[in-house]
Amino acid sequence: MERQIQAFQAHIMSNMKTVLVITINIAGVVGIVVLMKQLFQTYEFNYPVFLVVLHQLTTAFVLWLMTTQGLLEPKALDKRIILQLALGEIGSIVFSNWSLMHNSVGMYQIFKLLNIPFMCVVETFMLKSTFSNTIKLSLVVILGGIAMATVTDVQYNSVGLMHGLSAVLATSFYQVLVKRTTKDKDLSGLQLSYCTALPKAGILAVLVPVLEKNPGGLLAFDSPAMIIQSTTPVTFQVVGHAKTCLIILSGFIFFQQPFVAKNVTGVLVALAGMIWYSYLKMPQPKPEVAPDDEEIPVPPPPPPREDECVAPLGQESEGQGAVQRHMKDMKE
Repeated sequence: MERQIQAFQAHIMSNMKTVLVITINIAGVVGIVVLMKQLFQTYEFNYPVFLVVLHQLTTAFVLWLMTTQGLLEPKALDKRIILQLALGEIGSIVFSNWSLMHNSVGMYQIFKLLNIPFMCVVETFMLKSTFSNTIKLSLVVILGGIAMATVTDVQYNSVGLMHGLSAVLATSFYQVLVKRTTKDKDLSGLQLSYCTALPKAGILAVLVPVLEKNPGGLLAFDSPAMIIQSTTPVTFQVVGHAKTCLIILSGFIFFQQPFVAKNVTGVLVALAGMIWYSYLKMPQPKPEVAPDDEEIPVPPPPPPREDECVAPLGQESEGQGAVQRHMKDMKE
């Protein structure tokens, strides 16, 4: 009984940790997007990539302070893997940004929606993940709601198609690499961010003159390491669509964007699918199994009936002796 209580407590703590990480990520990214939109519209500050560089430098500095205070244990990581992670994340965001430049907003959103089915295929073959029919159906509900809320006009060209597909491939490569690295190297999301924040800031600083020419810029730099380390790349994509829903709602609340029933309905459908998906993905406590060396108690034999004659220990009852004498006569 005590072990069952401990297993249940560990199960609750694991779920609470995952929910806390996802909540902090959503609140942080949505808050950054809202503040940056306010900065762009009110103060006409049009250097978003420079802000991303500052964000990465701040992340690296805060994590370094945590290591000096013993709050975070630094771990070494191969430079080749660090470079792959940095280029993968930057490539994912840059190609997504260029996809928005060369496609209509509706086509850009379609490419974002393609991340989930493509990620399911990648996880199946590279991470050996499995998806039940109910999980697949919940993902379909999420994608349908997001499509209803965000996809309007669908126009594309060959350049936009190339950038959109490149964004899907880069995103899948990067997020699967994050999952493999955290698992194989036994790294937490913070430890992985500590290894990659400074290199990402350096690469982006070099690319600022090129990327700042894009009028749209980069709205936010969302690091998925902590969520993917606790869950899966597909779950991170679902969390990303949750942020999209909240950003759409924030536009109605903070920026007086016109209220469109179709968009709100799509957001509600997507949120319902996300709640369903979260319920299905919530880990269940495993049944307790007794160790092999634990002695399993054997129930005592049932007491003899009143009409049954039981011989004293070391003696034979009258019936048992008659049977044995009969068997002996037959052998002779």
